[in-house]
Amino acid sequence: MANKSRVVHLALKVADLERATRFYEEVFGFRQTGTGYARGHVSRHMTDGAYDLALMVYDNEDVHEAQLSGAGPCIHHWGIEVEDRDAAIANIVAHGGEIISDPKEGALKFRAPDGTVAEIVRAGRYRKAVTGDGARIAGLAMTTRDSHESSDFYSAVFGFESAPDCRQLTDGRFVVTLLDGGNSEAPAHHHWTIQVSDVAHFVNAIEQHGGIAMAQGPEFLYRTPDGSLLRLSPAA
Repeated sequence: MANKSRVVHLALKVADLERATRFYEEVFGFRQTGTGYARGHVSRHMTDGAYDLALMVYDNEDVHEAQLSGAGPCIHHWGIEVEDRDAAIANIVAHGGEIISDPKEGALKFRAPDGTVAEIVRAGRYRKAVTGDGARIAGLAMTTRDSHESSDFYSAVFGFESAPDCRQLTDGRFVVTLLDGGNSEAPAHHHWTIQVSDVAHFVNAIEQHGGIAMAQGPEFLYRTPDGSLLRLSPAA
């Protein structure tokens, strides 16, 4: 694609908005940029200074949008900023994706061929704020039945660069990792990554604020109080 696309947003479906907010404020220094209500859910937006993190609480699981990424707390969708919205829509459809929200929505959601949900937005949609140093949102991992198909889709539609083995894609800063789910696991958002300057400090902070270790060592994978899986990655 001729236009430049970049990841700008990640949305989590949570059960307890205030608890989740405190966790990301107190552990990582993220700052709130606004709270609103639309389409059957409350959204609280936070930022690490570069990326938008939305914490969403739905009125109930019967709300259509709540069902897009499965029941319960989970990673709901991610957002990609595009220069040419119409061209992006055409490319999504041409490469096997499906538009699943009202075309008039500012954040237009689509389902990729791998089954996961994302959205496209125009530049400037999400606000930023000054945050603490040492932590930034850096990546997302998704299970997929065919990593080559998924890699081809995001490369063709958004111009993301892929590794030779098609297991990772990047917009130059944010890394999307494709995990082999085989035929037994439905495509889904698996975990997201925050890159930190001092792993030991943030490991201690996560555990003090209710995070549960799922793996230790190079992975540092935690179940956060909001229910999502979060991976800590040392800053390069």
